[in-house]
Amino acid sequence: MALPLPPAGWTRYLVKGKFAVGRDFAVTDPMTEQQVYYVDGKLGWRAQCEVRDAHETPVMRIRGNLIGIPKEVTISRPDGAEIANLKAKLFSPVRSQMTITMASGESWQLVGSVLEKDYTVTAGDQPVLTITQKWMTVRDQFVIDIAPRVDPALALAIMWSVDRFVEQQ
Repeated sequence: MALPLPPAGWTRYLVKGKFAVGRDFAVTDPMTEQQVYYVDGKLGWRAQCEVRDAHETPVMRIRGNLIGIPKEVTISRPDGAEIANLKAKLFSPVRSQMTITMASGESWQLVGSVLEKDYTVTAGDQPVLTITQKWMTVRDQFVIDIAPRVDPALALAIMWSVDRFVEQQ
């Protein structure tokens, strides 16, 4: 079955897991296959990660607590300015939910299926991001489609956080 096209105007990336400690991902443009971002997960008691651009410059930092209830992750810029806070509701094998609170106060919702590894993030009633693994045949490879108004580095930080939340379940 072929991968469906992204919505008009959206950006698509392929996110491929790297064999590394900490859940690292190479993010490539599907048309050119050039790496445009690198998601560098860190090993430690707390969930930590950096999203780096093509020049290896950190553009987002993720730090969180995946052991406590609720599980919570904060996404910030390298200068420490907080961008978003993610809180996971209890994950079930059928349906997962997460609330993403932006620094502006705007609330996004993530709903998806752990079994199918298919998630949609909405702002209000409008989708802003989709993360899917269900169309891929290789383990730890995702397709991420991003709406025009969403920072790709933020979208990748959310994807890494969701992957870590699910992995900790």
